[in-house]
Amino acid sequence: MNDLSFALGAFTLLILPGPTNALLVMASHGLSRIGLLEVLAAVVFAYLAIIVPVSSVAGPFLHAHPLALQVVKATSAVWVLYLAFKLWGRSTVTSTEFAGPRHVFVTTLLNPKAIIIGLTIIPSAQDGLALSTMMAFVAVALSTSLIWLTAGRLVIGESDHMPLIARRCGSAALMIFSIVLTASALR
Repeated sequence: MNDLSFALGAFTLLILPGPTNALLVMASHGLSRIGLLEVLAAVVFAYLAIIVPVSSVAGPFLHAHPLALQVVKATSAVWVLYLAFKLWGRSTVTSTEFAGPRHVFVTTLLNPKAIIIGLTIIPSAQDGLALSTMMAFVAVALSTSLIWLTAGRLVIGESDHMPLIARRCGSAALMIFSIVLTASALR
């Protein structure tokens, strides 16, 4: 697999709705330039923190122990459900209270997309990961994150507090992702 086909595969997976992308939509609300850089860095570093070890070391373990992958999915489902309830219950929410870099980082760490990329999409890491592959991934992660942040900015706007309808829709989306992750973990 060359870097272009890897990048297309990674883009196809990362652009799909999921917990990280839902948080990016919420994080776009009132995001400053520094905040934008922090959120983008959180996404990239969290994905790399999972993809690099999974593709180079943990892949054989996860293939041999499917229960470990189920535990990751279940943990992710609990985290996403926690975020959904946190978002639903607040009377006023700003992006940094709910979807700041820390929340985005943890959610991305627990996002099964990172494991899928590390196990199936990334080229074989027998001799180490190629710098060009990592750079392609970083470009894809940044571009998909920017797409979701832009979509959030267009939908939510730039008021001081996140509108109630945006909070409730975001919370509902996170609840749905939690249910999907739970169902996936129970298979």
